[in-house]
Amino acid sequence: MPQYLVAVYFPDDFDPSTQTEETIEKIHALNRELIAAGARKFACGISPAGNAKSLRVQPDGKVLVTDGPFTETKLDSGSR
Repeated sequence: MPQYLVAVYFPDDFDPSTQTEETIEKIHALNRELIAAGARKFACGISPAGNAKSLRVQPDGKVLVTDGPFTETKLDSGSR
């Protein structure tokens, strides 16, 4: 059976008090439906992107740890 990741992004300055009771109940209803169908594997929150680290295995087997969930980019002189 295929597995899917459902992710919701909130900006670092998100104020949870802006969520209505209706929205919260819809989220709970979806979770109940997923659980009843045996489709939900786990649910959790994650830290803000500012706390993230990216891990990359290097050819020598060592793990390179860099700040953020950001991909490295390189600009060439023709793309400015």
